[in-house]
Amino acid sequence: MNPGVPSSRAYALGTIAVVAAASSWGLWSLFVRPAALPAMTFALVVFLVMGVVTLPAVRLEGPATWSRRAYVLLVLNGLWDATNVLTFFAAMQETTVAVAVLTHYLAPVLVAVLAPLVDREHVRGAIPGAIIACAGLALVLEPWHGRVDVLGAALGTASAFAYAGNVFTVRRLAPLIGASRVISYHSFIAALMVAPFAFDAGVVPGARALAWSVGGACVLGALAGVVYVRGLTIIGASRAAMLAYAEPVVAVVVGAVAWGEPVGALALVGVALIVGSGVYVAKP
Repeated sequence: MNPGVPSSRAYALGTIAVVAAASSWGLWSLFVRPAALPAMTFALVVFLVMGVVTLPAVRLEGPATWSRRAYVLLVLNGLWDATNVLTFFAAMQETTVAVAVLTHYLAPVLVAVLAPLVDREHVRGAIPGAIIACAGLALVLEPWHGRVDVLGAALGTASAFAYAGNVFTVRRLAPLIGASRVISYHSFIAALMVAPFAFDAGVVPGARALAWSVGGACVLGALAGVVYVRGLTIIGASRAAMLAYAEPVVAVVVGAVAWGEPVGALALVGVALIVGSGVYVAKP
C-alpha cells in the first residue's frame, strides 16, 4: 500500500470523526441560548476554556516538529479562527440567521475550488457536490423569507473565506505539532483577538452563564475540535469541508425539536440534497 494513502479503515475512521465533530457543532444553540451572553463574550470564554482543557492532552501527543513554518501556521490558525467567529457573529447581528449561515457555508465551495491549487488535491465531484449542497442549504434555511442585508451577507462571506483558510492551515499544522496542540495553542491566540470585542460588551458572566459556556467549550469546542482535526488530516480538506454540512442540518433539527422552529417540506428536500452530496463526495 502507498504509505501516503490512508488505509480503508483509517479513511472510514477519519470520515466518521469529521461527521461526528461537524454534527456536534449543530448543537451549539443548546449552550448559546441558555448562556444568554453577548456573542463576543461567549466566544472569549469558549476559546479560553478550549485552550486550557486541551493542555493536558498535549502530553499524550507525539513529539512536535517546531520550526518557523509551524509557528507561522499556528498564528495563522488563531487569526483565521478568530476572524471566522467575529465575522460570522457580526453577520448574525446584521442580517437574518438564514442569510448569515448560508453565506458562511460557502466555505466548502471555496475549499473545493481552491484545493487543487493549494493542496494539489483533486476530489471527484467536489465542486458540483458543494454547489448542490449549497442549493440544499438554501432550501433548508429559506433566506428569501427575511431581509437580505448586503453588509450582513458580506460579513458571512468573509467568515466563509476565514473558515476555508483555516481548513488549509490546520491540515498543514496538525501533522507538525499534533491535534491537541493545534486546538489548545491556537485557542489562546484567538482569545487575544476576540478579547477587545468581549470587553467592549462590558458583560461579566454569572455562574449559570459560565456553566453553559464552559460545557459547550469542553464538548463542542475542545473535544469535537480535536476529533475534527484528526479526521481532517486523514481524509483531506475538500471532503472534510463537504462533510461539515452536517452542522447546519443538525442545527435545523435542533431548532425544530428544542426551540419549536418550523421546518417545511422544502427543508426536507434540502436535507436530502446536502446528505446525498456529502455521501457522494466522501467516497474514496
